Amino acid sequence: MKRKDSSHEAAKSVPAPAGYVRLLLRQFATTPALRASLLEGVDVDEETLNRPGAEATLHSIFVLSTNLQRHIGEDWPLKALSVWGTATQGALDVAVRSAATVGEGMEILARYGHVRGPYLDLRLVRDKRNTTLMLSSLSPIGEAVIRAMNTTAVLSARSMLEPVLEDAKDRVVYRFPGRAPQHADRLRAVLGGTVVFEQRQHAIVVPSDVCARASPYSDTTLLASALAELEAGARRIKDEDTLPLRIQQIIKRRRTGRLSEEEAARELGLSRRTLVRRLADCGTSYRAMLDANLRERARAMLDEGKRTRAEMAEALGFDDPTSFSRACRRWFKMEREGP
Repeated sequence: MKRKDSSHEAAKSVPAPAGYVRLLLRQFATTPALRASLLEGVDVDEETLNRPGAEATLHSIFVLSTNLQRHIGEDWPLKALSVWGTATQGALDVAVRSAATVGEGMEILARYGHVRGPYLDLRLVRDKRNTTLMLSSLSPIGEAVIRAMNTTAVLSARSMLEPVLEDAKDRVVYRFPGRAPQHADRLRAVLGGTVVFEQRQHAIVVPSDVCARASPYSDTTLLASALAELEAGARRIKDEDTLPLRIQQIIKRRRTGRLSEEEAARELGLSRRTLVRRLADCGTSYRAMLDANLRERARAMLDEGKRTRAEMAEALGFDDPTSFSRACRRWFKMEREGP
């Protein structure tokens, strides 16, 4: 019997804006058959979507994005630019524009971007020359879909920053991981500035002197109101348990060897005991999540066929090739047997 994917289960309880689902369906669901295909597996019905104040779930966003990738293509974010515009960003857009400076607007994006995109993990990195907004995903779905979803986040952030950047828009650098896709030229045309590929992760880089500029839309009253709304949204998402998604992301960052339970707990700011208890509440364990990651990495290396068993064992943190072979028999025999 297959174990439930706890990261997917957690995503079902995390609220997400229904507006994105509604607008993406309006953009792409041009026939009843295509509409049904795009909604397959989405855990919110159309009647609910059309209600004022309706909410979807993070799971709905994951599933819809996967369906869009399958039926529309990897460039679906560029075919729905209006969905990522300022009109859909609500209080986040108001707060970014009404902050005192461009840099403070970027701080707001880093702190509250997950309210509009609950799958996002955002952080700000500063040095003397630049302020960089780093974007990564808590998503349990495939890498191609994650790239597309992170692209939507870059497009959304760009739409909110563009009014305050004014004549400095061309000085912004947009970083994307992986090779340049076939639609790279279209992406460059939409974003402006400098677009570079084969980077470590998605990022938006703004020069420090631009960040120091005053926002032409600075408004303390609007800012206070928007921040209060964003705080309320952040509390709601924090109250839901996204811990399995965060652990999955931390585990995936380790490219060689394996991350211990103690290391993961420390990175999350938790004690090991608290980590164990909270994962148990989610119906899983750190060992199960690490095992799933090792299985995924082993499959990729076996399919690639470029390493010896000893090299694969070392890369995955096994004591010896025999232990690695035993794990492979367990993993892939279970898959063949099915439920």
